[in-house]
Amino acid sequence: MKHLEKIIFLVVLIVVAGLSAWVFMGGAEDVSKATIPNVDRPFELSEYKGLPPIPRVEWPEPVAQDDEGKWLFRVFTPPKLYIIDGKFVVELPDPPKPPTPPPPPIPFGVALIEIVRNQYRLQLDGIYETQLDDIDSALLSFENVYASQTERPTISLKKGETNESFGIRVEDVKREDEYAADGSLSREHIATITDLRTGKTVVLSDLTTLYEEGVTLVFASTQDPNITAELKSVGETFEMNGATYTLSEVNLDRNSVQLVKESEELDVPEVETLKPQSLDDIRPTETAPANESSSTTEDDFSDFGALFE
Repeated sequence: MKHLEKIIFLVVLIVVAGLSAWVFMGGAEDVSKATIPNVDRPFELSEYKGLPPIPRVEWPEPVAQDDEGKWLFRVFTPPKLYIIDGKFVVELPDPPKPPTPPPPPIPFGVALIEIVRNQYRLQLDGIYETQLDDIDSALLSFENVYASQTERPTISLKKGETNESFGIRVEDVKREDEYAADGSLSREHIATITDLRTGKTVVLSDLTTLYEEGVTLVFASTQDPNITAELKSVGETFEMNGATYTLSEVNLDRNSVQLVKESEELDVPEVETLKPQSLDDIRPTETAPANESSSTTEDDFSDFGALFE
């Protein structure tokens, strides 16, 4: 059995060796001759010129899809749509413009700075009742408003008495009581005198100041308070700041006056009621020059830049 296996192994070895010899000696030449083609002429290599150019495609312009020419969309371009008044639109409408503010009013240009009134030369300064509920026996004290250093400032008289140096005679005196709603009492004493210098009857009160007839009103320009004008009676006029002002009313009880302004800039005359103001209230406010504010800003920026140097 062992000899038979050896014989078979030798036979296989011989067959393999024979096939190998045939391939290397004869069979290999036949295979190489069969795969190489025969060429009658020399083989020429052509120059490589690259790929052919890509043809250029001309895309047509997009066609508007609405009547206003706003719906212009290219392929793959998603539009932005807005809903305005229940409709789709591609553009937001312009925001409404704020109303144009009216032009600033033309300043009246004039202020009342003083109401000058001369007091009557005598004022009822006080009253002293010497007997209860007997006003006729009361002692009245009068003040000489314009008394000089050599004149007496006050004098005391009773009803029916006369003082030649003061030039007065006391004709009557009375007392008036008034009760308010809260029960408080307001008492006023009233003296009737005769001014011996003028012969006129004068009524004086210990609660109010008596003034002479006539008044002087002083006005100043609100543009330049150094420019002033004086009026004494209704109907008088003055010109200031390119306008004409007329005094139409004087109300001393309310401490006010009424002026009428006329100028070429006004279609109709302008009427204004004025009360006294101080010069500080009407003086224009001084503002800092623009170059000062800009220089401050530049310094701020330079300081900021120095942090990074």
